[in-house]
Amino acid sequence: MNKLTIILPAYNEDQNIETMVERWLELQEVLADKFGLELQIVAVNDGSKDKTKEIAERLEQEHSNFTLVNHPHNRGLGEAVKTGVKYFIEHCTESSFMGLMDCDNTQDPIYITDMLEKMSQKKADVVIASRYQSGAEVKGVSGIRLLMSEGAKYVFTILLHIRNVKDYTCGYRLYNRKILQNAYTRFADYLVSESGFTCMVELLYKLYCCGAVFEEVPFELRYDYKKGASKMAVLKTAINSIRLTLHLRKIKKTDGESNE
Repeated sequence: MNKLTIILPAYNEDQNIETMVERWLELQEVLADKFGLELQIVAVNDGSKDKTKEIAERLEQEHSNFTLVNHPHNRGLGEAVKTGVKYFIEHCTESSFMGLMDCDNTQDPIYITDMLEKMSQKKADVVIASRYQSGAEVKGVSGIRLLMSEGAKYVFTILLHIRNVKDYTCGYRLYNRKILQNAYTRFADYLVSESGFTCMVELLYKLYCCGAVFEEVPFELRYDYKKGASKMAVLKTAINSIRLTLHLRKIKKTDGESNE
């Protein structure tokens, strides 16, 4: 049976990780019956200082389709994403699809069914769970953060202008193996070089430069379900986003034409 591998970057998520994994495991029957996919879950513990590692080690003992990859020290979201992508490419050779999402219970695994259907119908390489598609909702997010997210959306849209993409920063995405393999072959360990939250924009744009076709599905972001403090430094992320965008525009597409 073909497989879907879910990558869960985790930093200090001892209040969330077990619930997150259980919610994914509840979808195993649906994934098998509807899509012919076997579920595989890989948690990347990014040097958590709480009990995330211990909980993940127990889950690894309890579930044969759960794997823990551990960073001894905290290296940032980008490094956790890089580790997850590399692990998928090198070790999950039976998986045609890689899902990536936050491990804080703000994103519901159930939307993976919509994402798989969209990927099949539109022959997309990447499907994004988007806050900016009709029917999407965002709950539990402060006004200032919502305002900054809206601002970031317009900046990325104007400067990067990727067809069919409205949500450049949401980490909840589905990728097919072929586009990740192509991008990894081209960029290798530089596929993700950003250490912070801007890594999601970097990965998206580099896939675009490798010819990726994107689609989005609406989803409900429930920040009020999150337990524990936010790890995002909002102002720092905003500044890094502008810097990164100007840098990414220098990358050439696979057809050899500049994106400038």
